[in-house]
Amino acid sequence: MIFLPNLLLHTVVETNSEIWNWLNILYVLFAYSLIIFLVLKTLLQNRNPIVTMSWIMVLILIPYFGLLIYFFFGQKTTKKWLYKRISAKEIQEMKKISQNQLHKVKEEKNLEDIYLNQYKKLISIQLKNNYSFLSSNNSIQLYYSGIELYKEIIEDLKKATSFIHLEYYLFENGIMADEIAEVLLEKQRLGLKISLIIDGIGSRKLSDTYINRLKNNGIEVIVFRPVRFPKLTNKINNRDHKKAIIIDGIVAYTGGINISDKYLIKEGEKGFWRDTHMRISGDSVKMIEAVFLVDRFQLTSYMPKDLSLFFPKINFPPASLIQIVANSPDNEKSSIINSFFIAINSAKSNIRLVSPYFIPNESLLIALKTVAQSGIKVEIIMPKHSDSAFVQNSAFSYVQELLNYRIQVYYYKKGFIHAKTLLIDNNLSILGTANFDYRSFYHNHEINTIIYNEEICAKLTQQFRQDKRDSEKVTSNRWRNRPIQNKVLESLARLIAPLM
Repeated sequence: MIFLPNLLLHTVVETNSEIWNWLNILYVLFAYSLIIFLVLKTLLQNRNPIVTMSWIMVLILIPYFGLLIYFFFGQKTTKKWLYKRISAKEIQEMKKISQNQLHKVKEEKNLEDIYLNQYKKLISIQLKNNYSFLSSNNSIQLYYSGIELYKEIIEDLKKATSFIHLEYYLFENGIMADEIAEVLLEKQRLGLKISLIIDGIGSRKLSDTYINRLKNNGIEVIVFRPVRFPKLTNKINNRDHKKAIIIDGIVAYTGGINISDKYLIKEGEKGFWRDTHMRISGDSVKMIEAVFLVDRFQLTSYMPKDLSLFFPKINFPPASLIQIVANSPDNEKSSIINSFFIAINSAKSNIRLVSPYFIPNESLLIALKTVAQSGIKVEIIMPKHSDSAFVQNSAFSYVQELLNYRIQVYYYKKGFIHAKTLLIDNNLSILGTANFDYRSFYHNHEINTIIYNEEICAKLTQQFRQDKRDSEKVTSNRWRNRPIQNKVLESLARLIAPLM
């Protein structure tokens, strides 16, 4: 009898052990069944082959960690771009303008001859795929720091008489946000229509107190794909990365600068951010407003029956020739990538590129190397110190390859350079919200401006040269001799980069 408890205990332990063994077997079977399902799902989605192979490798070689990465970054957006479904008269008119201009381009009927000759393909593809009509009566003012820009934004907001629309990826509490709130609340009391769209991830730290204050006073605040637990969400992709303000349908601001006090840090001080933004007045503001209205329609299913308030008919004097390019994850025609690719291949003498996150896809990397081989001077500025170690290692993995093709690479060292500009042959400028990376190409909602104007390109080139003076040039010999652990980290980051 004395051995009975021990016998029972031994039996219980064996039974529990068998249960745990079966649970482990079931868990492994479930995990690998899920992996097989996700591999097949990824194959059937017909994504970019490099992205597809990267996902398959991650899921098979590091299965459990791979499942975690897939949960956060791997799910493909299935929502359809709703632009074509909107029947509003004003937006249909913009489509007709684009179609008429496309017909003229095909027949080579005087649409600024110098640009039509060199950039016919670039102009045509945006007219056809993105309804990005050409407007030649735009005035542009450039800004390279947040301090200067914010003063102008506040002044223009104070002058608003009918409506104010804002759309931002990053909108943070602080001095700048408070100043904007005061102006918006005053304008709301005067009867203006005011709407603000903020991204659920980028603006996650904006306080409920701030948001509720605006809402309680009649200002529309819309959160793009809100998340309850940002650090545990699987909604990392499909973010609204735009930065735009539209005032009365006459003036618009867009570029790389968000609403954040980090942009109030002065040049030379620790934490300085160098960026590029612009103020536009002219007919191209209509396209930026159309993008805002479509975004709001996607989020709220609301579209005013009468849009005449948002598209005022005003005669502006001839100035800069512009196309506005909007892109979204569900846009299979990839307007942003196409514009970069065609612009690079249109170059005849020089290419100047600035990007805080340099992770090009294969086609753009080949384009840069090919034009460099043909004798075109290619210069790239990227941050020496990034706000993301992973992104920095990914970008560094391309440097030796670029140097091998005599592409000049510079590391900006005066702070963090957040500008996104591509300059071609002293007469074409592309700037806006899109970085030169996979996230902007495939996962984010972006808006860029294509400017066919020598004067604007000259101003941006002057700033590029200043940024070069504030940078250090990377040499091949020095780069090859960097520590081996850096090379390993960079290679690993590059392998995963297409997935992020």
